[in-house]
Amino acid sequence: MNKIVLNATAAGLLLAAGLCHAAGALSFSSEETIDSSPTTVWKYVGDFNGIDLWHPQVRSSTLKGASNKAGAVRTLKLADGSELVEKLLKYSAADTSYTYTSLKTPFPIKNYVATISLSPAADGKTLMKWSTTFDAVNIDEDIATEIVAIALTGGLGKVVSNFQKPGAAQDTGAAPAP
Repeated sequence: MNKIVLNATAAGLLLAAGLCHAAGALSFSSEETIDSSPTTVWKYVGDFNGIDLWHPQVRSSTLKGASNKAGAVRTLKLADGSELVEKLLKYSAADTSYTYTSLKTPFPIKNYVATISLSPAADGKTLMKWSTTFDAVNIDEDIATEIVAIALTGGLGKVVSNFQKPGAAQDTGAAPAP
């Protein structure tokens, strides 16, 4: 009897492990304040299959499965011709966030899990945060992190520029010219 319970418990743990995606040992996060309300920004970035509309390196996105439902899989064609395949793990329009994992990537990383989330900021603006965990594969961890950082900050930069008010200068941190 105890052997049956032990085997059932072990099988349950193995099944649970197979359904979960392990978080990577490395992480990167970037956030930007966007000149529009979370509701408006969510209409732009909230569609799991719509990243080709706002990320400068994504040329097309095709979806298998129910749009914005956990389990949906998108295939992204990148500007350089390579392909990414990603699976939606969690989606919440109410919380303006979604989490996904990479199933296939041309980059030297694995165990990639990312979350895009929006929250209200001062003056009716939006704080958009994109965070991820991952592992480097046959590459220095700093280089893997830089690859991920370029991808995330490139996407965030495009969203910021899309909502930038006419005549508003983007803060670069540099002193203004005399």
